Amino acid sequence: MENRIFYGENALPFPEKEFVLSKRFQEKGKEITWKIRALSQKENEEIGKRKGNNENEYLTAVLAECVVYPDLKEVSLQDSYGVMGQEALLLEMLTTGEFAALEAAAEEINQ
Repeated sequence: MENRIFYGENALPFPEKEFVLSKRFQEKGKEITWKIRALSQKENEEIGKRKGNNENEYLTAVLAECVVYPDLKEVSLQDSYGVMGQEALLLEMLTTGEFAALEAAAEEINQ
C-alpha cells in the first residue's frame, strides 16, 4: 500500500454525532438533539496547556469544545444562564447526569 492513503485530502472528516442529551430541552413537545464532534489531538493538547493539571477544568473544556449544537459560544445563551463562557455555561445548564451523558458521548466519538 502507498502512503497516499494517509494524505490529508484522502482522510475522512472527523466524525460528528447527533443525540438527545436530555428530555429537559424541548421544542413543541419534541426533544432537541445536540450535535458533538471529535477533536484533533492538537486541539486536545491546546486545551491541556490552557487548563494545566486541573482535571475538572480540562474535562469541561474538552466537552465544551466538542459541542457543535447548541452553540455554547452564543452570548445570549450564556446570558440566559447568567454566565460568561462556554465552559461555565455547560456547568450551569446541565445536571450531573446530563454532564456524564455528554462525557460518555464525547468519549465514544473520540475513539
